[in-house]
Amino acid sequence: MPGKLEFSFNSNKLSEFILDKEVMTIGRKSDNDIRIENLAVSGHHARLLTIFDDSFLEDLNSTNGTYVNGKSIGKHPLKNGDIIVIGKHELRYINENRSIDNDDKTVLIRRPSEAISEPSTVSASTPGDEIPNLNIPLETHAFSSAKLQILNGKGAGKELPLVKSSVKLGKSGAEIAQINKRPDGHFILSLARREEGGRETHPLRVNGEEVGAHAVKLQNHDVIEISRIKIEYLLGS
Repeated sequence: MPGKLEFSFNSNKLSEFILDKEVMTIGRKSDNDIRIENLAVSGHHARLLTIFDDSFLEDLNSTNGTYVNGKSIGKHPLKNGDIIVIGKHELRYINENRSIDNDDKTVLIRRPSEAISEPSTVSASTPGDEIPNLNIPLETHAFSSAKLQILNGKGAGKELPLVKSSVKLGKSGAEIAQINKRPDGHFILSLARREEGGRETHPLRVNGEEVGAHAVKLQNHDVIEISRIKIEYLLGS
């Protein structure tokens, strides 16, 4: 079951929040899932990403920072008992079932000069573009036959079997998207957002449609667009 946050101020518990959504935001504005009405808290201060029993905390470039166990963080995997401090408020993470494994892999987007070629990996490069370097080992014990295939650039035709429960797309430390495997299929979620024309946008599209804050289930032959690179989601061998 998912974890929860115990919300307190000056050691007095105010409430608790069950982390029952894939994405939850923390901040001063009313549209946050966890609202903290304090001037030391940014409008959208931090974000929680929950995948099965695991939760990850990300600071959203807040003014005063986000702290876990007294240390400033950018992105942080939460473990049972962690104390999150935002402004003058504390949120204690509770989840005795929280597991740590190596299933969370990142698909890096690198410039051609940074591309790394390793045995048993799938990689790609496109001149003048930031492109996905699919550097996850090809494993034979695939959970399903789903895979990603690069459609354009020099890496066209390269494939990535989706054998892990979670795969990220983007630069290391600045991932743009995440694909999570569930019992009923694969779901893609935007991890990045930006301001454009006074509104919030997400630099991730599926079949030409922007992927916002909610996960989208991928269908066979869906086309994922990220940094001008197109990647097709495929089922079957």
